[in-house]
Amino acid sequence: MSRARSFVFTLAALAACNGSSSTPSTEGDASTTTAGTDAPATTTNDASTDPAPATTADDPTTTSPTATTGDPSGLTYYRDIKAILDAKCATCHRPGDIAPFSLTNYDEASMFAPIFAPSVEDRTMPPWPPGADCNNFASDRALTEDERARVLEWVAAGAPEGDPDDAPPPPDDNAPPIAYDVQIGIPEPFTPTQLPDDYRCFLLDWPKDQPTYATAFTIEPGAREVVHHVIAFIIPPDELADFEALDAADPGPGYPCYGGPGGEASPRAQWLGAWVPGASSGALPEDTGILVKPGSKIAMQMHYHPNGVPVADQSTIMVRTAESVARPAYLLPFAHPGWMVDAPAMTIPAGEADVMHSFTIDLGSVISYLYKDEAVGVGEPLLAHMAGVHMHTRGARANLVVESGGAPEACLIDVPRWDFNWQGIYEFAEPITIEPSDVVRLECHFDNSAGDASLKWGEGTEDEMCLGMIYVSTPAP
Repeated sequence: MSRARSFVFTLAALAACNGSSSTPSTEGDASTTTAGTDAPATTTNDASTDPAPATTADDPTTTSPTATTGDPSGLTYYRDIKAILDAKCATCHRPGDIAPFSLTNYDEASMFAPIFAPSVEDRTMPPWPPGADCNNFASDRALTEDERARVLEWVAAGAPEGDPDDAPPPPDDNAPPIAYDVQIGIPEPFTPTQLPDDYRCFLLDWPKDQPTYATAFTIEPGAREVVHHVIAFIIPPDELADFEALDAADPGPGYPCYGGPGGEASPRAQWLGAWVPGASSGALPEDTGILVKPGSKIAMQMHYHPNGVPVADQSTIMVRTAESVARPAYLLPFAHPGWMVDAPAMTIPAGEADVMHSFTIDLGSVISYLYKDEAVGVGEPLLAHMAGVHMHTRGARANLVVESGGAPEACLIDVPRWDFNWQGIYEFAEPITIEPSDVVRLECHFDNSAGDASLKWGEGTEDEMCLGMIYVSTPAP
């Protein structure tokens, strides 16, 4: 089984000052309204739980599954469908995981076929935000057109079971086991209570007493059924005070956080990694790694999705480290630095259906801002391995492109239908070289047509963001 190696995030409000000779483009920071534009996705991670519509004989997505064997020449669960569901759906739709129902056997698949078919029909499930026309990714979770057609045809035929002897072999992601050598986690059980989402950060001591590079990252969720996703931020020793103050100010374990690891204390937090249900083990691209200095702490941001039943969580971060790597790497977040101080304001007027904001920057400036005197790779070609974008609930679509000489050179990622509940940073099938003279353009579109107030950049749920992320490695010596 090919599990998506994607990191799903609710992302920090991190800025990058453009310290090079190029300056932020204000021409692209424009708000425009276009009638008739596509609205953002409104489905959530439990969209497939919507009640099934009334069935009709001619509607392939709503026919009740009554047949159990079917025509031998037709599609059957064991011969044609089980492998698709195992690879693309059952990584989340399995007992005890975050999805609201399981799809691991015939009884489950046939029972829920009328429910999941509409989401397959409208392409909201399986969740895979990147557009197909921009880039190729290492582990694409989306159904192919052939897979989608087969699933819908099977549902329309009554979800025939077929012969169990035709069952495919058990899923296997073919990934070798990873020898994680760091395990740190929530020090005492925490029960999330905020509905429908509870964001909580925990400060964890980094155990290594020498500089080390993180080369793989994953999470062992303590309460898998309520852990929606996890992000880990590196807080270097000279940045700890603000985060420790947030922790001390809250009487319970950890402290509340949304959008990042600590509101105004977030801007220089460095990224370690993240996890989402269904993700495989998180090995970073070969020969690359992220530096963690001794004395650092890890801000473990938990996004809980409580299900109404009190359940305590004690999730654990697992990291594989190395003393050195061939290509030091960064997970770089960036946005227009002026948006955070309203100069210029990232205004999204009420009633507007398509408001666009954009920003262009060279990645050397981002590295210099976040890593200061310890920055490496500035002024040299960088190898981009992964990319993602982040907005809040009024986001509609966004993209990241590399520009060379003012012209688009490479599309890193395009999300044509934004869904706040399904975010990620996605690994390319092949890395892309970004030259020192290249710039990266971030473009975000927002739909505030239903809003009764203008929005701007902010940490809150009702605020907005426009943020890009790129995982890059530096030149090999």
